[in-house]
Amino acid sequence: MDNNQIELKFKTSSFKQLWFEFVEKHTELYEKTCEEYSHLLASELDELEQTVDEKQIIIQHINKLERSRNEVAAEMATLMKIEKPEKLNTMLNKLEEHKMDSEVNEIKKLNAVLLDIIEKIQEQNKKNQIFLNKAIISLNELRASFSGKENYKTYSPSGMTRSGLT
Repeated sequence: MDNNQIELKFKTSSFKQLWFEFVEKHTELYEKTCEEYSHLLASELDELEQTVDEKQIIIQHINKLERSRNEVAAEMATLMKIEKPEKLNTMLNKLEEHKMDSEVNEIKKLNAVLLDIIEKIQEQNKKNQIFLNKAIISLNELRASFSGKENYKTYSPSGMTRSGLT
């Protein structure tokens, strides 16, 4: 094994570890997103604020991991003589050419888990946003009723209801 191959093996190990950390941090983010929804439902504003702050810290950590991943991917691309390692499959195919099948399989599995978690986070964020939108509409209606203005609904051109005041 030459130095180039040894260095590539080391970088691949780092790359795989980063993918594992991505899965861990995205799992934490998913849990915080679910927590956020629970706090919204229970109107626990102090806890909600803390959870949102914790989510931000996790997102910052994920951003650091992303920068590290880009650096390691660029170093691996240089070692494997790939011009632009923009797609994971390109990188994995080259690693297979370098006889790193077990590492490739582990990265593929971690990536599949990561994609699943990201999809769940997106779904939960949509639920959270729908809840917030409904709460804002209710608050606006409540505020309008306290101001003595009559609240009515009309339909927009798209067929959706919209609030109006007389």
